[in-house]
Amino acid sequence: MLQSLSRTLKFMSVYVVFLLFSIQITASPAQVPSYPETIISIPHPITSLLRSKTVHRELGLSAAEINEVESVVSQIDLPLWRLRDLPPQKRNEAADPLINQLTNKLARMLSDRQLERLNQLVWQARGIDVFLEPQVGLRLNLSPVQTSRIQTLVKILYSKITSLQNNLNINSESQRAANIQNLQAETQRNIQVVLNSYQQNTLTMLMGRPFNFSRVQTVACKAPEFEIDTWINSSPVKLSELKGKVTVLHFYAFGCGNCIRTLPYYNDWHKQFSKNSFSIIGIHRPETKQERNIDKVKDKATRARMEYPIAIDNDSLAWNSWANNIWPSIYIIDKNGFIRYWWYGELNWKGAESEKFLAERIRELIDEPLVVQVTALN
Repeated sequence: MLQSLSRTLKFMSVYVVFLLFSIQITASPAQVPSYPETIISIPHPITSLLRSKTVHRELGLSAAEINEVESVVSQIDLPLWRLRDLPPQKRNEAADPLINQLTNKLARMLSDRQLERLNQLVWQARGIDVFLEPQVGLRLNLSPVQTSRIQTLVKILYSKITSLQNNLNINSESQRAANIQNLQAETQRNIQVVLNSYQQNTLTMLMGRPFNFSRVQTVACKAPEFEIDTWINSSPVKLSELKGKVTVLHFYAFGCGNCIRTLPYYNDWHKQFSKNSFSIIGIHRPETKQERNIDKVKDKATRARMEYPIAIDNDSLAWNSWANNIWPSIYIIDKNGFIRYWWYGELNWKGAESEKFLAERIRELIDEPLVVQVTALN
């Protein structure tokens, strides 16, 4: 049974590394979030799982059920994603009602068997954090001493993860991810020691059969559409018109030094990737009064050789819609219009290989097939 538990925790580890590392990538130590004992993950595992065709098959959903499930997910995943940068307590307070809204609707839509399996998958996907779930603690009958020890182990884990993300001597993002996975494996072993044999057996049954999350794509939400009329280098752009292409969207201000040093990488991507499968969009949101001058924005864009569409966001319409709060910020949108990755701060900051890492993610998304919407038969 211990071997089965280890196998379950292994799959949990793979997915949590993906959540921690592949989605919210941060450019500088000042922006690396701390990890309190309880915090709602954004993207939340349940929304990504319910967007996955692999999970749809695992749950045995019909075409009609898939459409219904994806409809209720779409009602909460964008509002949830907009909470991503809030302090933990404010995030939790705002996210809880959204998650409850989703789970209540799912309870009316899915069978008991489907709900049970979905719950198992969500718990597996939460990884180490599942031990902080009160319901799991009750089911395992954890003692106060055990609970305290597990909380300490989790806190140490996330402290070490934060230190890794602050470590400027690690330039390879892939190596950083491998180090995080090793830390998780060590924490899993330490938690197993805390549990007695009965609790280990109970946890294995509670989690259900191990699920391979390697085929589950972590999806944030559908990218919010633009409501901006003034554009440079093009007529107004709609994301809905870019379906089938991987799109990079970046927020910048022409007077921002971190932005200026990052602009050449966007130009390289614009030249490097085929226009048939890739597009890039700049959103100029001014930071100073001078940057509100559209003629100056145009002049600076020309001097920087920015030949792709640029939106003038003087009224912060896109900035607020995307809940953005820093220059520069980069968002990568897949062929189906879903936000898959984002990066805050200057690319290749202090020698980091962030541009290379993001370019690899762009190539992976270009190689992904365009998903055809499932429709129910009448």
